[in-house]
Amino acid sequence: ETSSTTMGFALYELAQRVDVQERARREICEVLARHNGEFTYECMNELIYLNQVISETLRKHTIVPMLTRECLEDYPVPDHPGYEIKKGMFVVIPAVGIHYDEDYYPNPEEFNPDNFTPEKVAARDSVEWL
Repeated sequence: ETSSTTMGFALYELAQRVDVQERARREICEVLARHNGEFTYECMNELIYLNQVISETLRKHTIVPMLTRECLEDYPVPDHPGYEIKKGMFVVIPAVGIHYDEDYYPNPEEFNPDNFTPEKVAARDSVEWL
């Protein structure tokens, strides 16, 4: 069960980092207070930092380490003349390799929910987090 696995990794990361745990706890308490203690859909949407914690958990502990896709048309590889991915070929996309690439995530071994601030998500190409 991927949800139970993700929650287990998130709890592990929170247990290792009291500062992240406290920041998430503060946010939850503040948001619940604004909603009279009721956990609603609207309340859940306001848990920005908690969402960052979950996104960072999924980056660091990728549930699906690679994706396989079939090429739908011939594709010449940019900056590599002579290489072409032919229609019908299968391509492996290494999610773990992308999630641990220092060009996209500085200090990729470090658990850092701030990798997923709204500003950083908006500035990043969507394929850099699978």
